[in-house]
Amino acid sequence: MPLSLQIIAGLLFLYLLAAAAVYVFQRRLMYNPYTHVNTPHRDKSPKMDKVSIETPDGLTLASYYAAPKTGKDGRLMPTILYLHGNTGEAGDAAHKLIPIVNAGYGALLLEYRGFGENAGKPTEKGLITDAAAALDFINRRQDGKARVIYYGMSMGTGVANGLAAIRPPAGLVLECGFTSMTDAAQYHYKIFPIKYLIKDTFDSKERIKSLTAPVLFLHGERDRTVPVEQGREMYETAPVADKTLKLYPDGGHINLYDFGASDDVVDWLNRHYS
Repeated sequence: MPLSLQIIAGLLFLYLLAAAAVYVFQRRLMYNPYTHVNTPHRDKSPKMDKVSIETPDGLTLASYYAAPKTGKDGRLMPTILYLHGNTGEAGDAAHKLIPIVNAGYGALLLEYRGFGENAGKPTEKGLITDAAAALDFINRRQDGKARVIYYGMSMGTGVANGLAAIRPPAGLVLECGFTSMTDAAQYHYKIFPIKYLIKDTFDSKERIKSLTAPVLFLHGERDRTVPVEQGREMYETAPVADKTLKLYPDGGHINLYDFGASDDVVDWLNRHYS
């Protein structure tokens, strides 16, 4: 065999080997859970009770809950179901809930299976199951009177959209969201045919087409993890008239609260639900 063909064959072999590795180990690449517990009772976190959420497949999820106050209309104020991203664990995001809880809204900071102290292994189906179990928990705590707003961050937007497609929310907040995990992964692994390899697609663009509730999109224009174009595409795809897109020119993927996102979220909540 000519040397040039040997080189081509060798490169092809290495490419296929790399693609196989991406396929086999993709969930290790997609989910990066921390197994320490960063309790939200630390400084700069709202006071929340540690609760146990039972899933239909037999897991117990340690999570954190703050009950809502009664609003001016005599009803319980809405509760935010917070769904964090693919790295770390729930306590890392607790500081975001301070202004929300201080404004009287309830909050459930869900910890997924396989994250924090929780058993199990994360998958798309598993995380949406966890979110549905959290929603059931809120409804039981509030005697079926709950109004629940799903707040997803990064990968959590995929969970939020997955839940919204089967259990319509009172509202939806999507921070640094992707059109799909397929698209987000393709952005980073350009040389691989991700759509033929990926198991957990989190097809948010398709799922948001059934949305009927108000929705707030937040995205940093310097986001290098999920490009802002995907956030804009999600905004354009959302079929509701009541939709808001907030862009942060200097914002990246995890720092929007450094650029005023906290006020924007609370203002949006108050305009729609207080």
